[in-house]
Amino acid sequence: MTNESTLDVLMPQMGVSVDEGIVVKWHVAVGDRVAAEQLVCEITTDKTDAEILAPADGVIAEIITEVGESVAVGMPVARMTVGAVAVLPAMVPVQAPTAVPAPESLAAATPVAAVQVVAAPSTGVRVEDAVAPTSSARHATRRVSEMLAGAIINPSEAADAVLEHIPERAQPLSSPLARRRARERNIDLVKVHGTGRRGRICVQDVLAADRGTGGTNVQPPVSGAPHNVEDSTSLPIGYEDVPYQEMVTSPHRRAISEHMRRSRQTSAHMTTEVDVEMFQASKVRSIVNASRELVGQRRISFLSFISKAAVAVLAEYPELNATFQHQRSLLWDEVNLGIAVDTPSGLVVPVIRSADGLSTEKIADAIASVGERARARRLLPDDLRAGTFTISNPGSVGAVSAPAIINQPQVAILGIPVIVKRPWVISTPEGTDAVAVRPILRLALTFDHRAVDGAYATRYLVRVKDCLEAWDASDYM
Repeated sequence: MTNESTLDVLMPQMGVSVDEGIVVKWHVAVGDRVAAEQLVCEITTDKTDAEILAPADGVIAEIITEVGESVAVGMPVARMTVGAVAVLPAMVPVQAPTAVPAPESLAAATPVAAVQVVAAPSTGVRVEDAVAPTSSARHATRRVSEMLAGAIINPSEAADAVLEHIPERAQPLSSPLARRRARERNIDLVKVHGTGRRGRICVQDVLAADRGTGGTNVQPPVSGAPHNVEDSTSLPIGYEDVPYQEMVTSPHRRAISEHMRRSRQTSAHMTTEVDVEMFQASKVRSIVNASRELVGQRRISFLSFISKAAVAVLAEYPELNATFQHQRSLLWDEVNLGIAVDTPSGLVVPVIRSADGLSTEKIADAIASVGERARARRLLPDDLRAGTFTISNPGSVGAVSAPAIINQPQVAILGIPVIVKRPWVISTPEGTDAVAVRPILRLALTFDHRAVDGAYATRYLVRVKDCLEAWDASDYM
């Protein structure tokens, strides 16, 4: 006897705020033999693109989530058999417990489903149909692997055969994630049009019904109501004669869109801003970079100094390094710093773990490392997990203002715009005021007003400003 077992290939955790991903490409098919850590499929979330690897040596027995379908974190995208050469972990009937029927006898038997089994090219054997048990051998079974070692199954025909024999049910055929989304949005699945195989309802069908672009359970907009361009597949009213080109939204961008929408609906966003005079920080940065260049190290940016100050001050304002849950707030004992990175495929927020224990230069090195891996699409699931506070840096592309959307389930995000030279009133050594040109940074803290008050958030931001303006190289390095 063979010693087979099944093992699920799971959608990994891609960050605390990520609860699902979309399969964008399969690299294996049913019946393929895979090695441990071999690439199985590619997924995308609102955070990043990632690869799912096989957890062990084995054979792909079932693909559960098709390309374009969503899958929740921790749910299987595929199922494989391990521990033997079996194609499927199923049991099929034979005519006697002591004899294995030859392929010819199988072909002559009465078929129960149009499931064609084709032998691997190396065997040159073809077995036409599965058979039903005879009355004299209903309890005699034998594993597929013992009968058809090296064979593969046509997945499309196998799926059709199974779906043809699904019993009638009160609810239509649908994915678990589709059913969950339907419950959350109070959508009747009976009225949703399924676009999957044999009418199976996928999560996209439920979301389309919720937006009014699919299904039949959503009422049409009232005449005269504002036309929502984002939620429509038709042209905006009044634009019928305007030439246009259609660009299909990528799965990654759709995932970002969904996450941003959820964040705006979840948190009470509020932004407070302060102007920071970066003259002293600029001098310290010049000294540090001169020392680093002497030993062949890369220069560090203002982002590293601002990050260090922001992380250090969070120790004094712990309610901003937290997760708000209405009945309670979780105040995290370490600062896991998310850094928003602009990549060719969209925004990604990798996490620097325990950033509160790092020096300014260590933070600089960590930011450079995660940034390079994000742009090369080489981030690991753990790189995107457990962020507690995020910094967004639109100033790197020239933004002069930096309010942002909170990265759930955090309660605050610090926006860094471009540093610009402005006329600035300074105090002279003689105690008089004078106007000088200084590098000025307008920091923006967007926070969840459910979790903290505006005064608390502003005091935090002013404290960060004080640290940057009075920077001493020995204080935060």
